[in-house]
Amino acid sequence: MMGANPGRGRIALVLLLFFLLALAGGVISMMMGSVEIPLQEILGALAGAGGTHAQILWNIRLPRTLVAALVGIDLALAGTILQAIMKNPLA
Repeated sequence: MMGANPGRGRIALVLLLFFLLALAGGVISMMMGSVEIPLQEILGALAGAGGTHAQILWNIRLPRTLVAALVGIDLALAGTILQAIMKNPLA
């Protein structure tokens, strides 16, 4: 059934690329700050390891990253709704 719509695979690939870029941006935002946390320690903290870096990650950086992602999603949704209501792709 894939041959019916060849553009579908391209759209899926682009969406996957955007998702991976967003995920990479989130990981980078958790690594950078006044105290740099290596990727291995971020993965360890997400897996349940403790320590100072885990406290920084869970209490400061992860909430900040999640709020930034939610704000971006909200702004995109608001723009899409505005365009649909106004029936104007430039709105």
